[in-house]
Amino acid sequence: MFGKKEWVVPKTPSESNKREKNQRYDGYPVDIAVFESERHLGDYRHLLFFVECKHPDISVGLQQLEIYLGLEPFIKLGIWANTPDPSAEALFVFKDSKGIQKPGKRTVKDLPSANQKIDPASVKFFFKDLVVPSNEVLRRLFSDLLDRVVARDSNVTRREDQLDQLCNLILLKLENDKKGRAAAKAELFFAPRASETLTAKEIRKKFATFTSIYPDIFINPTDKQLRFSDHTLHECVDELAKYNLIDVSADTVSMAFQVLRSAALKQEEGQYFTPRPVIEAAVRLMQIDWDDIILDPACGTGGFLIQCLLEMNHRHPARQSDISRWAQTHLFGIDKDAIGIKLTKAVMQILGDGSAHCVRGDSVLTHTWPTEYPHLMSNQFQNGRFTVILTNPPFGAPLKITHAQAKKAGLSIANQLEAGEDLELGLAVFNRCHDLLGVDGYLCIVLPETYFFSPSYAYVRTWCNQRFRPVGVVNVPMEAFQGFCRAKTNLYVFQKSGDND
Repeated sequence: MFGKKEWVVPKTPSESNKREKNQRYDGYPVDIAVFESERHLGDYRHLLFFVECKHPDISVGLQQLEIYLGLEPFIKLGIWANTPDPSAEALFVFKDSKGIQKPGKRTVKDLPSANQKIDPASVKFFFKDLVVPSNEVLRRLFSDLLDRVVARDSNVTRREDQLDQLCNLILLKLENDKKGRAAAKAELFFAPRASETLTAKEIRKKFATFTSIYPDIFINPTDKQLRFSDHTLHECVDELAKYNLIDVSADTVSMAFQVLRSAALKQEEGQYFTPRPVIEAAVRLMQIDWDDIILDPACGTGGFLIQCLLEMNHRHPARQSDISRWAQTHLFGIDKDAIGIKLTKAVMQILGDGSAHCVRGDSVLTHTWPTEYPHLMSNQFQNGRFTVILTNPPFGAPLKITHAQAKKAGLSIANQLEAGEDLELGLAVFNRCHDLLGVDGYLCIVLPETYFFSPSYAYVRTWCNQRFRPVGVVNVPMEAFQGFCRAKTNLYVFQKSGDND
């Protein structure tokens, strides 16, 4: 507000009371008053800062600003300036929540831009200014956000939903960093604004656009919403904004994201964290090469796919750009769990953007693809396409699909069962791995030992011997999954011998 509609600051607290009652009051007119939005124009509760241009003497300007700031309860900043010249000297007086005023000299060009956070330390965010966090800093950041900031949100109370919403923000932050690295002179959008409301509005707007980039992740209308409160969004953005997440080292990524990966586990659904030594051993056994097309049909939080990318980076350190392009066309993952897929995408983007084909879906029940997961209908996930499959599927006696579902999905192992007998999910995934592999392709899979040694599972060995050539068995100690799964498992390596269905 300016000119004929000058904003008037009440002269005394009693005059402020009159203003609150919408009565006429006496006050000091200010030259320019800036409000949070057009909708809040004239509402003293949304007054962000004002500019005084009357006095040529800076000491008089300071005195005037201090008086006005003391009389306005919600304002955050007063500015004295006498010219629109961007390089001209200006006086900035900030007021914090305790009413403490912090004067300092700046220039006219430092006037807050639209939506910029009003704070003495406020800066415009450019990619070059971001800090690459250390392992400990990033781990603590994620842990604090999950346990301190997000946990207080009254809009999102279920732990799984909190984690899902936080993953949405991390993915959006990574998109911000990728764009910033490509356009170094452009101001970053992932930054706190002048108020919680404005921060939330801008971030929600950007997220709405972002979801269209990954329609295979954000499938339902509810997936496309940031449901945190304005306060939580503002706090999360404020915490994350200053860090460069896209250039974090591989080890830092692996360790820090452990916080979120562990929170994503669902033991009641047979989802267990695959220990890193098991993943590393599996990937080394596969001897991944440039021609391989790799899939994890139950990728969870992406451990095997991430290790494939790390292994290629380790073996070819001078070919980072080639590996990034390779990852975009040779690494594929499917999982029903939205959180797991989001975490996989986040880490893969950081490590070299192998996230393009990590998608949400049910790799087993293929008859549901046309209606529920149409993105899986492309040739990218056709049977016989993959040269290497690495996976640790959900397994356990309680986890089953019905005989009818198995037949509809074309799972040949169901033919070994009695009519109406349900099929364990681990075996269903085993069957799908065979279908998805090309002839002579290799499968490396974590499965319970009982499948291959117990008399009650003789039908599994019969089915397997007709389709696979066993290559090796790696003993996995019980301690590897201690605290997660008590079933004795092994790492099995098979080569597909041919189609016999």
